[in-house]
Amino acid sequence: MASPLRALTQLYREAFGGLPARTWLLCTAAFLNRCGSMVVPFLGPYLKDGFAYTPSQAGLVVGLYGIGAFLGSWLGGWLTDRLGAVRLQVLALASAALWMWLMLLCTEPWSFVPAVFVLGVCNDAFRPGSNTAAAQSAPPELRRKALSLNRFALNLGWAVGPTLGGYLVARDFRWMFVVDGATCGLAALWLWWRLGDWRPAAPRPAAATPVAGAAIGQGQGHERPFADRHFVLLMGANLLVLLAFMQYFTTGTRVFVDQGYTPQQVGWFLAVNPILITLLEMPVVHGLRGRRALPVVALGSLVVGLGHLGLLFGGATAVVLAMVVVALGELLQMPLLGAHVNDHAPDHARGAYNGAYGMTFTLALVLAPVLGGVVYDTCGATMLWWGCALSGALGALGFWRLSGPGAAAARQH
Repeated sequence: MASPLRALTQLYREAFGGLPARTWLLCTAAFLNRCGSMVVPFLGPYLKDGFAYTPSQAGLVVGLYGIGAFLGSWLGGWLTDRLGAVRLQVLALASAALWMWLMLLCTEPWSFVPAVFVLGVCNDAFRPGSNTAAAQSAPPELRRKALSLNRFALNLGWAVGPTLGGYLVARDFRWMFVVDGATCGLAALWLWWRLGDWRPAAPRPAAATPVAGAAIGQGQGHERPFADRHFVLLMGANLLVLLAFMQYFTTGTRVFVDQGYTPQQVGWFLAVNPILITLLEMPVVHGLRGRRALPVVALGSLVVGLGHLGLLFGGATAVVLAMVVVALGELLQMPLLGAHVNDHAPDHARGAYNGAYGMTFTLALVLAPVLGGVVYDTCGATMLWWGCALSGALGALGFWRLSGPGAAAARQH
């Protein structure tokens, strides 16, 4: 009988194996980009320290970033289907790097607040190109694994960025703009150097390829994602879950600081989620490869919401345990939902679908800090965390309904 260590090693080898070298090169760029992710998670504390903003005021500014990101995600999806996924990523990353360095000159609210909006556009134009390139880099039967590897790389970088950022902002908040911009520029150079000549041919509209074990209706997406009823309903449920999920790194960072935690401690709290995702996502996705996506997504959504209730208990241990539960929910919800969207989308419009999918995240980034800031200001942290639990549960109900027998017709209209 094989030892537990040997069995675990074999599991990880199978989970990561079989993907083309091109997928790994793309995911390396995603990792480099996220290694410097510190401006967004520490934007709330910076607004408090630099401009004496209240939680509600800071929430509005972070929401402005989300509006820019919403526009950037749509623009990134549109450009991906025209310029190509790699060219779009290089353009978005280089623009974000330059803009973060220019933001060092914005020392007054009248210049800094509009700059936050532009930063959102530059940052999130990258996401559709990253997801689309990962999906295009592997054969259809490995698409779910390729997308999971991309998320693995992003989360591994996210484990580094906010943790390092906690130490840097304790010295000077300006360092987060320097380092975040540098990693964006490095990722752009890497893509241009290693994959600048890669131009995957855009498939014709009729070239949808079946994937074993994919959801019913795969390849039945529309030319325009917002004309696709199944997709729109999916995004509505996802928005509810994301309104809860995003609180821990938007309003939550302000709550933690107000509760007396240092920036370094907050950085480590934020690192719990990506560390667990990095360690567990690929084996979990590998183990679920034969399962229908949406029932698992519904379960994960419920866990994400309920995980926030752990923040009702005092102490750093409770915060860490809450982050662990939320991460376990994310493991079940996000990778399988992303794979379902890419299986459902027609090949020739995959960039548009990934852009629209990303717009759900950015819309949540608009609403989550604004709603969270108002709830925290007026009702306190307790009501904020109960609201997260309710939002996650409602999203789970939506995904469950969409996974039922009557949902197949929605995929055709």
